[in-house]
Amino acid sequence: MSRDWRIAICAIGALAVLFGMGGFFRSDTTSTLPASSPRKIAIAAAPVELPQSDPSSSVPTLSEAGRANVDKRVKILAAELAKMWTSNPQELVNVIDEASREAKVSPSVTLLLAIAHAETSGEILDVSEAGAVGLAQATPIACREEQCQGKLFVTRDYLIGARAYILKKPLGDADTIASLVVAHDDAKTRRRAKRLLDSAFALRLEGVGELDLLAPYGSADYYAEIGSAKRHNLKRLRELQSLLAHGSELQIRTYRDRVRHEYRDLKRMQIEHWRHYQVELMAERDRILERHFPLPASTMKKKMPYQAGEYLAQELDVRFSPTEMAAFLVSHLEHKAEEARTLARRERDVEEMTAALYNGGSHNVKRMLAGLIASLPETEQYRKKVPAMRRRLDHSIARLEIRSASRRVEAR
Repeated sequence: MSRDWRIAICAIGALAVLFGMGGFFRSDTTSTLPASSPRKIAIAAAPVELPQSDPSSSVPTLSEAGRANVDKRVKILAAELAKMWTSNPQELVNVIDEASREAKVSPSVTLLLAIAHAETSGEILDVSEAGAVGLAQATPIACREEQCQGKLFVTRDYLIGARAYILKKPLGDADTIASLVVAHDDAKTRRRAKRLLDSAFALRLEGVGELDLLAPYGSADYYAEIGSAKRHNLKRLRELQSLLAHGSELQIRTYRDRVRHEYRDLKRMQIEHWRHYQVELMAERDRILERHFPLPASTMKKKMPYQAGEYLAQELDVRFSPTEMAAFLVSHLEHKAEEARTLARRERDVEEMTAALYNGGSHNVKRMLAGLIASLPETEQYRKKVPAMRRRLDHSIARLEIRSASRRVEAR
């Protein structure tokens, strides 16, 4: 091989080595990124249009659920009242529940039912010896106080009985105070008698203003006699004041016998005239029922009292209407509760005091609190009975709530 060929071959080899080394160094110093995987593109399917369905009849609406809950409570309360020999308990609960829900402010339904049960046990067409009528046993004075709209059956007998009932109270106070001294005349007893006499002066006009509510039915002579009786009562209390300061035990005894006689005369007048009023109103009630309905009055009162009551309210006296008397009960009991808050010593005593005021009236309850009346047995029983009844009805509702809550938990 010639010298030129050898030179050419060596040059080609050298160039090949140089190119190979350059590629090595480039691959060692330059980093390459891994190729990214191709992205997957999700294509959403078109929404499937489902046919509209009707609401399930087994799932109540909010209003239906509320109504169903009310209905359950009504049935529970009616069942509890039925255990206590209440007449027409379902109707009684319904009419009171409606009145409570329609009022802007109302006592609890269970307290209203406890009062209604204590008054008549559901005998909503009853007339009491004091001239009280209907579901709430309302008197004409109380109805006028609550501005009831409609007819009121008010007679001369009722007016005379109401006047005697109120105006005999100061004479009864004087009898009570004088009797203390007659029983045991010493300095301590006279000091106590003077304190009681101060209360008697303060309470001598309690309830008298209520007689003004009978103005549409009372004559001028009727109110003139009220004025005369007020002056007479004040005179008697002042006489006792003088006797407690300077009189002997014999003088106080003579005074006591005189005011006791006056008190008993007025009480007898009250009882007799209110009894006449009661008999007349019951007779008129039965006459109207038998004239309109094809059944005896006794049957109507037992089988259809709510229908009969609404008719009697139109024809005779609004107090026979269960609807009107349920509304009256809500309003009157709320007013009694307000008064009770001013008289009760503790908040927990307000309910009992409310019941006492509803049953006995403020003129009696205030005298009892002052010590002028030793006790009011009927009112004392009433003030215990009503809260106990309210608690019993509340417990029946609570048991319903517990059962409903248990079923909801099990359903989950």
